[in-house]
Amino acid sequence: MTVDLYQEKLGLFRTLRQLTDEIAKFTPEQLVREDEAYQRLTELLDERDELMEKIDRLDQGIGRQPQQGDSTAVQQELRAEMLRLQEQNEVVEKVLQSSLAQLRGQAKKIQDGRHSNRAYLGGAPSVEGSFIDKRR
Repeated sequence: MTVDLYQEKLGLFRTLRQLTDEIAKFTPEQLVREDEAYQRLTELLDERDELMEKIDRLDQGIGRQPQQGDSTAVQQELRAEMLRLQEQNEVVEKVLQSSLAQLRGQAKKIQDGRHSNRAYLGGAPSVEGSFIDKRR
């Protein structure tokens, strides 16, 4: 029974790695410029979350089961899969950090443009009138 749960967990980890592969293929420029890429990224991240929840539930099931059979080979495969997944997560994190930095840069440019535009156009006209200093 435990070996079957480990096998199922290994299958989920492989699926998780495939999803992470797809996410890692995105470039920061794609994520910043293309709405479709961003939408696909959010879909893949949602799928990853669901898989991680399934893995957590399996872990709880494995924890409740007494060790039956020889599951060391499957556990070694799981560890190898986890290491690959960890390396891919680092790549994905770099891509997402880079795209976030690009978005921040674009937002800063827009904000600076608005600030300089306000300087040339002046403030908003006052609704209540203006004050004239007669002392000068």
